[in-house]
Amino acid sequence: MRPTLNVLGCGRLGSTLARLLTATGSVAPGGFFSRSQASAADARAFVGAGTVTATLTQLPDADLWLLAVPDGAIGEVAKQLAGLDRDWHGITVFHCSGLHDSSLLAPLAARGALTASLHPAHSFGDRQKSLESFAGTLCAIEGDSEATALLTRVCAPAGARTIAIPAAAKPLYHAATAAASNYLVTLVAASLALLEQAGISDANGRALLGPLMSQTAANVLARGPEAALTGPIARGDADTVAQHLAAIAEQCPQYLSLYRTLGQLTADIVAPERSPEDDALAQIRALLAHQDH
Repeated sequence: MRPTLNVLGCGRLGSTLARLLTATGSVAPGGFFSRSQASAADARAFVGAGTVTATLTQLPDADLWLLAVPDGAIGEVAKQLAGLDRDWHGITVFHCSGLHDSSLLAPLAARGALTASLHPAHSFGDRQKSLESFAGTLCAIEGDSEATALLTRVCAPAGARTIAIPAAAKPLYHAATAAASNYLVTLVAASLALLEQAGISDANGRALLGPLMSQTAANVLARGPEAALTGPIARGDADTVAQHLAAIAEQCPQYLSLYRTLGQLTADIVAPERSPEDDALAQIRALLAHQDH
């Protein structure tokens, strides 16, 4: 018999994950609860079945409870659920925070619930696109062994693969995913600003950077950073780096520290491949470390 899923927090993540799991037949839809009943009703319509409830006490019995609420609310919702007149023994409760571990669900664990955290490394910006692209997503998982086993089983038909992570490592894990996703946006914004200063429009800048970034991402993921790296620092071209620094300092000084920091980290990637007798990298490091006063 399929486990039943209750969803608390009916934003894009909660509603999309519920749709993915129910569409594959891994779980049966249960209740939907959110601060806004309109959101809960929308999630129920998106999933195609289930019950919208106005209060936590009205939620039906379920084998799986997903707390897809904001990170800061997970602990409080867990306390509220633990205070309900329910038998939590053997029930699996999980949240999808990338930062926090399952210890936020301790009040429910004390009542006999099996607790876990499951963080899909996926951007849920558009629900329909997520339905199409979720297959292949890796999900960092930790918690009670029975809970993680159940979540691994129900997520597999949707194309997700779980990878175990120590609870204490979640902040570092989350920092890595935030840097790769959020800071990529920041880097593109900086690159577009440099191109605009060079006289290239935003639309043309996006058209210019898109293929370059896509190919670079494909290369680094397939071959690793060392093999995929190209450009002046990889070539040991100190003169080009010097001209970059001069141009940015004169026309876009707000991005100079960003260029220096990224350049220094790039030099660290190149360093193991360089001969100790080759002083080109040392020249580049000196240029990047120099601060004009």
